[in-house]
Amino acid sequence: MVRKHLASILLAISLLAACEPSKKDTAPGGQTGGATIVFQSQQEPDALNTLISDMVASRDATTPMMSGLIIVNDKMEYIPDLAAEVPTVENKGVVLAGKAMTVTYKLKPAKWHDGKPVTSADVKFTWETYLNPTVRVTSRDGWDKISAVETPDAQTAVVKFREVYAPYLNLFGVILPKHVLEADVKTEDKPGDSKFNHSAWNRAPIGSGPFKFKEWVAGDHISYEANPDYFGTKPKIAGLILKVVPDENTAFVQLKSGDIDIYQSAAITQYEQLKALGDVTVNETASLTYEHIDFNNENPLLAEKAVRKAIGLAINKEEISKKIYKGLYKVAHSDQFPLSYAYNPEVEKLNQFDPEKARQLLDAAGWKPGGDGIRMKDGKRLSLTISSTTGRKPRELTEQVLIQYLKAVGIELRIDNVPGPKLFGKPDGLLHSGKYDLGLYAWTTSPDPNNITLWNSKQIPPGGQNYTRFRNAEVDQLTEEGTRVVDRAKRAEIYRRIQAIMAEEMPMVPMLYWTTLDAVNNRVKGFRPNPTNSGNLWNCQEWYVE
Repeated sequence: MVRKHLASILLAISLLAACEPSKKDTAPGGQTGGATIVFQSQQEPDALNTLISDMVASRDATTPMMSGLIIVNDKMEYIPDLAAEVPTVENKGVVLAGKAMTVTYKLKPAKWHDGKPVTSADVKFTWETYLNPTVRVTSRDGWDKISAVETPDAQTAVVKFREVYAPYLNLFGVILPKHVLEADVKTEDKPGDSKFNHSAWNRAPIGSGPFKFKEWVAGDHISYEANPDYFGTKPKIAGLILKVVPDENTAFVQLKSGDIDIYQSAAITQYEQLKALGDVTVNETASLTYEHIDFNNENPLLAEKAVRKAIGLAINKEEISKKIYKGLYKVAHSDQFPLSYAYNPEVEKLNQFDPEKARQLLDAAGWKPGGDGIRMKDGKRLSLTISSTTGRKPRELTEQVLIQYLKAVGIELRIDNVPGPKLFGKPDGLLHSGKYDLGLYAWTTSPDPNNITLWNSKQIPPGGQNYTRFRNAEVDQLTEEGTRVVDRAKRAEIYRRIQAIMAEEMPMVPMLYWTTLDAVNNRVKGFRPNPTNSGNLWNCQEWYVE
């Protein structure tokens, strides 16, 4: 019966719904004309502030408006943004002195959207905001290694680290306007709660990026207008619109009709239909994003290693890859990208699909099948809930398949999907608050293997992004050591050991590495999909319409 149910679920992959399209109005424009490009987001941001939101939707929505010191391009290279150059040991931008480290940034001349100059004081203010205990930042990792930010002049910021911090280039990805936000950061709406967390700026930012904020119509769209004073390449279009389209079938129809120009992270289930559209290019990008299942390790059932391991062994990831993701998403074995210098290929031999071994683990742990086949122990039923984002069809199909996989080994799985802000929001989102059993979603990593925010026990919310609530003394020690080691070979050894521990302890199940499908109307030029957490909007100032 399990295989019959599974077959019927997989058969459903080919079904697509349709809805009536609605045309958008676009002004005709050439490379420097008045056109507007519409890009789709499946989720609506919970805030236009990536200090307090780790939603992909928030990152995409803020990228056109905000600038950082350094960004990562589509070739996974660190390149200057507000900084005049990338500081390194070779160019003397980075100076090592014993255990300490100094990084010097020279700033390009730039202005905020209100005309005020961007200065080193804004760099220092950004660091101070991250360390402010009343500000609900997603993580303080790395920021807490900085002892001071000196500002010898308006265009120079000298960042003093009290210890060597290898992933230093991952900091200062967004610079905040001190003159706009300083009062909010210093004010508390109530004790321990900075006004910055609720600032009006979070819904209408003043940034220094290539586009200015124009309006946010809740549940529908966010619009932007070109910034003629941008310090870099001037925007080649009049504006952008982020259109919130939660349903993938609706997104497909709107791409086909021309209501949206860019359909991001398109559904794998629509692959053939997208390829058949004559005026659309489907970009297939091997991504640093990986689909995974988080276990809430504070749940008494999932605190048992045998239960976590059994779940991992019961899942046929290869079948999910082939049947749901058409083989485009490759099976994942760790949180590191296979092309990373720190990847551990040995983990590929571990935790392969083996439902019989899963049953044996549960038997040995005292979980015995009940009358309906679901296991019981000490009067407790081995029943769990899985949560993901609503509207993402491949995930919904995956959940249906997971129900069958786990039922085959005696575990009951129920589905409770929620909108993105309810899953990822702070402080009450399911992941952040710990009010979930299993969470199915994706992480986008950086080219640097540093993963301290995910696995170090000090990063358990509200302090960080260790949503699994995983605690392991050796992993704590290794993740901290990995940030202090500059030598690449030694760093690789550290992160390979972490991957081996994760495979053994299994606080989460790595599922699939994304091959991102971004479908773009051929009228749009200059689109260069980015596999890193910089996202596809990283070069939006170079987009234009033919």
